[in-house]
Amino acid sequence: MDKQTYKQKIQLFFTHPKTRFILPSTLLYVGIMIFVGSLIMFGFGVAPVLFKVMPTKDLAGMANQAILSRMVILQGIALLIMAGSLILLRNWSGVIVLKSMWFTIGCISILYILYGIVIQQSMLSLNSSIGSFDNPLESGKQALVQFRQLHKLYSFLSSFAALLSIALMILHMYINRITSKSPTPPYGHPSSEGNNPI
Repeated sequence: MDKQTYKQKIQLFFTHPKTRFILPSTLLYVGIMIFVGSLIMFGFGVAPVLFKVMPTKDLAGMANQAILSRMVILQGIALLIMAGSLILLRNWSGVIVLKSMWFTIGCISILYILYGIVIQQSMLSLNSSIGSFDNPLESGKQALVQFRQLHKLYSFLSSFAALLSIALMILHMYINRITSKSPTPPYGHPSSEGNNPI
């Protein structure tokens, strides 16, 4: 196979209607899996173990914060992948992306900003007032109460964002199933003509 034929095959692959639909859809699912998976892994596999094996709460908290910061960055990348996949579905695949999907990813982004940036920074700012989590300062007991409240809010908002991400995936799969039942144009997904919403 010469170079020109190889190039034509690659070009044909990426211009095929099914490819233009499947690749962005796969990216959407990958973004959702990273977003949800990082929360599950951190919430059930990392944080509880740290506080069990570390000799003090302060050391566990430091390790927890370092990992948490990286998780937030990873989730930000996952959100960009999810948003980019919807843009590709609309512009490259010619699919009409439903407003409900844009609304869902917008809500996820707002929740992410709230817990990943606003609440996390608020929790960090309370550390100096608390002193030590093993032996909190007398003057820092109120700050410790606020920290625990913020931690609960963080957990709630991040869990809600994960549920919305799963809802986004289910919505995409459901609409894809509906549109796939309509007459399929030659060599393409029914949505690839831009007549059916996703």
